[in-house]
Amino acid sequence: MKRAQMQIAENWSRIRGKVQGWEPPTSAGDSGTLTIAVEHVGDVASTDGSSHRNLMGSAAGTVVRVIVPASAASHVRVAEGATAVVTVRRVHSADQVFAHPEHIQLSST
Repeated sequence: MKRAQMQIAENWSRIRGKVQGWEPPTSAGDSGTLTIAVEHVGDVASTDGSSHRNLMGSAAGTVVRVIVPASAASHVRVAEGATAVVTVRRVHSADQVFAHPEHIQLSST
């Protein structure tokens, strides 16, 4: 029996919203999880000037849990209510959202 292979579409979106929670890594090398109440979703430009597919377009007004890779998670310091602007992508299913480790901006207002 042949298995169907899932294709991962190259997709990036920039979400902006309020931090509702931060679950830091439990040990070195682990990812963390940032919970964000999404206020705005924008496109992300690709190197050729077009926009990446935006699979998060309907996320405004929802709460998403963003997996922050270990390379960035160890540097995250954020309080609830802070503003987050994060470039994210969806993988495999609608509930798996991953942050780009170099595009995470957090501010207290």
